[in-house]
Amino acid sequence: MRNDDMKPLSKKVFLKITPPGIGDIIGDKERLLKSLEKEFGKVEISQRILKAIYPLCREANWEITLTLVAHEGQWEIVRLEPGDTTKSHYGLAVDLGSTTVTMELVDLNSGEILAEESIFNHQIDFGDDILSRIFYTKSKPLHLKEVQESTLQSFRELMLMLSERTGVASETCGIMVVSGNTTMIHFLLGIDPWPIFEAPFTPVFNHTGFFDAQEISLPIEGLIYCVPSVANYFGGDILSGLLVSDLHKKEELGLFIDIGTNGEMVLGNKNFLLAGAGAAGPALEGGISKNGMKATDGAVDSVVIEDNILKLTTIGGSRPRGICGSGIVDILAQMLLNGWIDFSGHFNTGVTDRVIKKDGEYAVAYAWEDESATGEVLLFTQTDISQFMDTKAAANTMVAYLLDSLGVEATEVKRLYTAGAFGTYINLESAITIGLYPDLPRERFVSLGNGSLRGSYALLINGELLKEIMALQREVRYLEFGAATDFLTQMFAARFLPHTNFDLYPTVKAELIKRGRLRL
Repeated sequence: MRNDDMKPLSKKVFLKITPPGIGDIIGDKERLLKSLEKEFGKVEISQRILKAIYPLCREANWEITLTLVAHEGQWEIVRLEPGDTTKSHYGLAVDLGSTTVTMELVDLNSGEILAEESIFNHQIDFGDDILSRIFYTKSKPLHLKEVQESTLQSFRELMLMLSERTGVASETCGIMVVSGNTTMIHFLLGIDPWPIFEAPFTPVFNHTGFFDAQEISLPIEGLIYCVPSVANYFGGDILSGLLVSDLHKKEELGLFIDIGTNGEMVLGNKNFLLAGAGAAGPALEGGISKNGMKATDGAVDSVVIEDNILKLTTIGGSRPRGICGSGIVDILAQMLLNGWIDFSGHFNTGVTDRVIKKDGEYAVAYAWEDESATGEVLLFTQTDISQFMDTKAAANTMVAYLLDSLGVEATEVKRLYTAGAFGTYINLESAITIGLYPDLPRERFVSLGNGSLRGSYALLINGELLKEIMALQREVRYLEFGAATDFLTQMFAARFLPHTNFDLYPTVKAELIKRGRLRL
């Protein structure tokens, strides 16, 4: 069903143009542009479209459908088709994550999401973490080309999957919106991202503008728009999430948090936006542990301990093969509440037979040999906990530093928006218990889901948001956490569960007292 209120980035127009004749010798290109002039003003036309005019227009008896995209104050023709195809108008929204790439096929007449598909980013072949990929490509044009091609291959596979599901050829889409972190967009365009990680830590670009998909060998007859970045660690994925949160439109003080490979936060309201970001590492994706894994089938995603008995669930319901980020947060919270670990994260021995010593190190066996899918005992070790505590402390301190910069308390935050895969699937109580999130009334928390993808979709169906996203980019004030003199001191205080200052976590403190784990 057509939605006349839609204002998508692209527009399809059916034209019946008077054919050339004796005494009417205007060129085909000029004839086509003249027919658009009244409604669209000056219209751009690329060399690619110029080559498509003949013989298409003449064979169609000058009854044609044009796909146009508005950018930089004017329209550009991106596709020509014979006949009236205005009922078939599609676009693609993409979240280009460092671990996972997700793509949606959208009906731009109605706004309906026809299908969504996700796959692991093929860049993983060159390193699980972004820094490994950065070093692989540094000053090596052939390696950079490999990583770019792996990114594009992820896109092509998703386009094929969407086509097979819907019967809509993705290459017929006239517009694609891509949201990703600053490094991912550099890789997509085949641009060396090394400057992002070398002082003064500035990217090669913040904004790509619109460009032809065929410039990077994607089989789309249309343009690509990449959501701009603010800084090295503050990419278009975060700007997209901020856009859909509407934090920047409200009077109340809000806090936006997206924790993944990086940790990004924005504190503010309609009057100001204060942001900061830093590396969080692979801990929240299960990457710190030998038995850690990404959130796929067989990954432990939730843990509870009742009557000193550990119970778990896995993605897909199969026997466990490892543990992912949400499972890690759960197991730490549950072990803390039940006395299996102390407030510094060290194991307490003699509390349960699941706390064992292997290879000279204490660990919790969350699945014995006869319980696991691998036939091996699955362990979460003291080293794993220590590495996670670093990640948790960094995320906690980033939030504290933003609050301190404004001179406000966490309790003054009226709405806390969580975004990203981790923020979507994590158990909120567990996250607060270990001090990953502030201890606020639970009704103040809002899960945005995949904010990056939601932002891409929002821009795709409403071109007027382009002005808003560019205004957001300019208005965000970005803080360098690395320049903070007391950042490491605050991190040390946050390297306890939930924190060295229990008064910052009143509900956790009350639960620990109730369980006899903490004395008044």
